[in-house]
Amino acid sequence: MIRLLAFCLCLLGFATQAAATFTLGVLPIHSARVLAERYEPLRAYLENHLKQPVRIESAADFARFQARTLHGDFDLTITPSHFARLAQKDAGFLPLAQFTPDHDALLVTSSDHPLAGVGDLRGKQLAVIDRLAVTVMATLSYLEEQGLEAERDYRVAEHRTHASAAYSLMTGLSVAAVTTSQGMLQIPEYLRRKLVVQKHIADIPAFVFLARPDTPRSQAEHLKTLLLEFSAEAEGLGFLRNIGYSAVVAASETRLKRADAYLKATRKALSP
Repeated sequence: MIRLLAFCLCLLGFATQAAATFTLGVLPIHSARVLAERYEPLRAYLENHLKQPVRIESAADFARFQARTLHGDFDLTITPSHFARLAQKDAGFLPLAQFTPDHDALLVTSSDHPLAGVGDLRGKQLAVIDRLAVTVMATLSYLEEQGLEAERDYRVAEHRTHASAAYSLMTGLSVAAVTTSQGMLQIPEYLRRKLVVQKHIADIPAFVFLARPDTPRSQAEHLKTLLLEFSAEAEGLGFLRNIGYSAVVAASETRLKRADAYLKATRKALSP
């Protein structure tokens, strides 16, 4: 009887392990519904190859997403390069792969009300998705170099999505917005046609796929292989085109360290 009970408990343990849910953390750059729709091909692919349920999760904003990442809430995290670099350097997280091409920080205006120069921002409002977005940080740094300090010379208004930031230009609430080429794809076409790129600010490494520090090396390598293979499949290529990328490549120290210029400001912004 004891042996039978032990055997049953062993089977129960295997069943529980097999049914364990793998959590994919995705940065909150869309509503929960849109995130689920856009990342469904990747979720389904991972579920099929990992042979376990895969669930997409996010957070209310960038700061809370990074907090969840560092807390270990996600088995695999898709996160900005400056967040990935902090997690790698400060907590031992494992960068596996990255999207390409880079993110480009773009300062855009309405074609109906273009700016003669960035100085025209003075006394006006700039629309952004989140101050912790590395493209926003790069833009605010550039504007400061031009003698414009946020909240002193112009106001910064945070929006939930790139589309919302762009819409604020049409309503006149803001005179400029920060976006990226990938963010442009989130904006309805009728709005995109009314946008003008005022300034290409910077090129920054794109999102990174990050594994937790406690991930066994063999599992980390398996995940990395799956991600690289996904980008070579027809379904993966379609997924990448839909979100504005061309490929997934192995993460490299050379590429990642390009985000180091933003780490001091990121730590400061994340500190209580």
